[in-house]
Amino acid sequence: MEKLTNNQAVILKGVGGQYLLHRYEPYFEGIAVPRGIFRKDEMSPLPGDIIQYSLSGDPDIPYVIDKILPRKNFLIRPPMANLDMLLITASLELPKADFFLIDRLLSYAVLLNIEPILIFTKYDLIDNQSEKKSYDELIANYKPTKFPIFVVGKNYDSDLKNLKNSIKNQVVAFAGQSGVGKSTLLNHLFNKEVMLTGDLSTKAGRGKQTTRHIELFPFEDSYIADTPGFQAISLTDLDLDPQDFTNSYPELKKLAANCQFNNCTHRHEPKCAVLAATPEEIHPNRLLRYNQLRNEIETSRKY
Repeated sequence: MEKLTNNQAVILKGVGGQYLLHRYEPYFEGIAVPRGIFRKDEMSPLPGDIIQYSLSGDPDIPYVIDKILPRKNFLIRPPMANLDMLLITASLELPKADFFLIDRLLSYAVLLNIEPILIFTKYDLIDNQSEKKSYDELIANYKPTKFPIFVVGKNYDSDLKNLKNSIKNQVVAFAGQSGVGKSTLLNHLFNKEVMLTGDLSTKAGRGKQTTRHIELFPFEDSYIADTPGFQAISLTDLDLDPQDFTNSYPELKKLAANCQFNNCTHRHEPKCAVLAATPEEIHPNRLLRYNQLRNEIETSRKY
């Protein structure tokens, strides 16, 4: 995130038409309401928006949002703006990894100009050959994507340090199944007990959350998004062109340069480089799931 000027800030959350603003340097925090022009333009400020503000003259709500700066991205579900990184978290033990959810989240991130990072937790709990095989399968599915992969366990070694460095000065959100260890990972990342709906809220001076609105929490030099809704994302919400979806797979996009047809779907065409690819170039199971997801998108566009 670029350094903000004295009249700029990040929206942390919005409740009841009032917005909590924050800036790291020079430090600023305050409550603001938007000018009426936003209602006229049917544009609502969102958590993650970078805005310009001015004094309102009202001691109860001292600031006014004058302008929303151009957005890097805009998420419908969960509703927020300017997300830099999506930390897609899956377990190497239980619960078993939901490959379809991971694939959807990866494509969602790529399509919205968000950097996806894969985090596989509970490595320390792998203690038999069957679990080792599941681990190898998970890595093999996503290694060809070239997306960053971090593997963490009880000791939280160098991968954890590298992950912490990766998210510096970024707006990040965690996504993944319940029970994969997202809260535990946060605790180890920041070397203390932090819960998105608990201590982080207390640190910000606002007590614990009781509602399920979207909120950003300042922590060190980053913003962590508490984002209920990622597990329920649907790629059909984006009204995608099927070929754009295909291009959200980096390993497919790379191989497609050698396909006979520019608009190859990689399902049945002759001289398709993807269908001829090795498992090291694209994992066969990921290709099967791609076919199912593309069918969902194509079907949704017929209505």
